[in-house]
Amino acid sequence: MGIIDQQQVVEVLLANNSNISSLPLLSLNHVSYVCKSVVESARFYQQVLGFVLIKRPSSFNFEGAWLFNYGIGIHLLQCNSVDDLRAKPLFINRKDNHISFQCTDISLVKRKLAEMGTKYETAIVEEGGIQVDQLFFP
Repeated sequence: MGIIDQQQVVEVLLANNSNISSLPLLSLNHVSYVCKSVVESARFYQQVLGFVLIKRPSSFNFEGAWLFNYGIGIHLLQCNSVDDLRAKPLFINRKDNHISFQCTDISLVKRKLAEMGTKYETAIVEEGGIQVDQLFFP
């Protein structure tokens, strides 16, 4: 299948609703990240990105935190050893693994990140005369 736009995605999904070759999935539930400090990472997701800490099953025998907002869950998992973590990149790689959010005011996002001393990079994607501002931060 070639590249299609979002409207075409909806049309394809509706047309293939009975496609038995794909799994009967409903939605993306969560993404998980192994982190050096669950406490520090949870604080970032709450204070910077607006996620809310939610209860996680008490049967888990490992350190972690569950957060939720914007219709998606973030599960933070405490690493066993800092040796298990990927080295922090020297620069922001826009083609690396990432999650993406839409915002109402990118200037405000830039200002708040600058106030927190968080480095970021920007890019502009243009398609069919429409420009989308992108902002990447570690």
